Amino acid sequence: MFFDDKLNVILSESGGSMKNKEISNSCSVAIGTNKDFMDDDAHLKVTYSPGKKGGNFGLPNGGKLILPEGLFGKKDTITCQVASPSQRWKYYPTLPSYEHITSEIYTLQSTMHPLKKSVIIQIPYYQIETEHNEINVKGKWSDENEWVDVGFLKKEDCSVELEVDRLGIFIVTFTPKKEIFDVTPQGCLYNAHISRYISVRFPKKAHDKPFQCAIQINPIPSDKLQLAKELSPGETADLILATEFIDLIPSTPCVFKRAVSVKLPLPTGVEVEEENDDIAVLQKTENGWELVDSKYKFTRTTVTFDTKSLTKFCVMQSKPDRKKRLPPAAQVLENRNNREKGEIVAFLNLQEKLWFLVLECMPLSKLESRVKEMSEKGFKHVVKEIVKKDEGTNFFRRPQKFQQPTRQLQVPPTCEINDGMKWEFSVVDDIKVNSESNYMENRELHYFRYLPESYRQFVIEPKTNEERAISGAINLDPLGIEDKNLKENCTCSIHIEIDEETVKAYFKPEFVPEEPEPKKEKVNFDILNTPVFKEDKPEVPVIQKFKPLPPTVMERLMRTNRKPIIIERESKVLSGKSLRNLSKLVPEGLTLAVHLNLPDSTITGLGFDAISNGLSMADVTYKILLYWKRMCKDKKDGAVNSLTNALRDMGREEIANIVFERHRDNKELSPDAFTPLFTPYQ
Repeated sequence: MFFDDKLNVILSESGGSMKNKEISNSCSVAIGTNKDFMDDDAHLKVTYSPGKKGGNFGLPNGGKLILPEGLFGKKDTITCQVASPSQRWKYYPTLPSYEHITSEIYTLQSTMHPLKKSVIIQIPYYQIETEHNEINVKGKWSDENEWVDVGFLKKEDCSVELEVDRLGIFIVTFTPKKEIFDVTPQGCLYNAHISRYISVRFPKKAHDKPFQCAIQINPIPSDKLQLAKELSPGETADLILATEFIDLIPSTPCVFKRAVSVKLPLPTGVEVEEENDDIAVLQKTENGWELVDSKYKFTRTTVTFDTKSLTKFCVMQSKPDRKKRLPPAAQVLENRNNREKGEIVAFLNLQEKLWFLVLECMPLSKLESRVKEMSEKGFKHVVKEIVKKDEGTNFFRRPQKFQQPTRQLQVPPTCEINDGMKWEFSVVDDIKVNSESNYMENRELHYFRYLPESYRQFVIEPKTNEERAISGAINLDPLGIEDKNLKENCTCSIHIEIDEETVKAYFKPEFVPEEPEPKKEKVNFDILNTPVFKEDKPEVPVIQKFKPLPPTVMERLMRTNRKPIIIERESKVLSGKSLRNLSKLVPEGLTLAVHLNLPDSTITGLGFDAISNGLSMADVTYKILLYWKRMCKDKKDGAVNSLTNALRDMGREEIANIVFERHRDNKELSPDAFTPLFTPYQ
């Protein structure tokens, strides 16, 4: 998803003209192109002019949009934008700790508002464990600020389908499954469907009022148990095995008048024929984890006990006669169950006039392959350093030269990360972030565990104009972490060194070829030294004088009916090179053709020609622009106005402004002209 993606062109079965055809990023008909990292976000946005016939349209990352007939007019458009990992901070909702994002963020907008009919949107999501979790879709309507549960029509293989009559921002999340049942004062026996080894028996008059009770399971994978033992050997030394965390949550917290009987499963692989002193049930109370003080009744795979309050439970196996050491182990296991070994890394790409910085958080298991992938794309891996802060110091302020540094750098140990974890970061010392980036708007790095990538990207530059070797640092401070040891391990600094030659190349003026000086003609001195002979003057012929013609007669004879031919050169923004650079920024060539008012037959012909010749979307746009330019009579102001109006109708206001400014300055459209539009790297 970073740099190499395939652009796909699909012609829909429905619809009579090319305006109703589908340009998609799905995998039906693919035309592979290697994208430059300056254009890495182009494939995340599509714009369609569906026309009155509607149809099926592809969305980025394998999504799908189904529009009914008669919803849109000829010039109405609908746009879908998927937020790149570096831009997610603008859109993602604030979620409770038990809810997690598992899809990209889709934003849909249309020139028609409100919609007269419902549309169907198919959103893909990344695979999750479905035995104990359930999918949900959240949305934020375009005219509202609150996120709401949207729900969905059906769920297929890693995608959900929803029907909406309003557009906005949509995202797929998941939460642990919850099973709810009713309890009356008459008591009940409830056998859970979520697990056949769980049951709860409420005696009569255990509680005076009816209430609801929920059962929720939070699994403990074997690798998480092993990680907890590895990172906290003291607390977990006597722990052997553990079941899932099982929540029994009454709608009204209470202490029952009569004890409730609870049956829970034993740890996987443990079978008990009779009483076993190594098996214990732990419950979470206001004071932390405690052993359940009750007599246990065992079957081969379950344990039953009595309790007067319902809370979170876990069944554990300890070493012989070491049950009293299990509560600290349960606390460690709960804290580390959602964590994994992770790493914060920086990747640096230093081009002659452009320096790119990528700050990324990832699981440790992906680090080696990620470094290799980024190295192949010209990025250097910069290793982080752990920082120990002195109390009362400002981590994000550069120390004065006369002061001792307030941070001590060490060899970085492995840090633990979990979904939703955030860091505040600051770029300090001799480097700074380019003013056109979004660094000042948001300085947080957010880790999304269930999405492929979590990073921020910027363009950096020297802080001063001094041509010398420079050094800088990126300081990261975790937010919202109360665990002191975890916070220390996640507080780090990434040191960047840039040599003098690279800095000089950055400031070196661009080469501008000089115009050649006119050649001076050599003087032939031999001719000057040759003696001059006087020539005889020829006789002047006698010219017969005529009567001059009146001015009116001369004017009539000199008058012509032919219109004057004015030779006017075309605008530089319409040169072949300029149109080629523009086509890379506007891959929606067929949509552009509609707004340039090209005939339907021409658009259809260009579309089929693209498929038969295997052209990319940028090539299609280029052919359309060349054809349109040939049809223009006025290849200067009139043509430029027509092109900028078409771009604005498509919602590409920034590109239209750049085209107009370059035309006004009589300059071509070079790649550098569009640099402010892009945040490099995906």
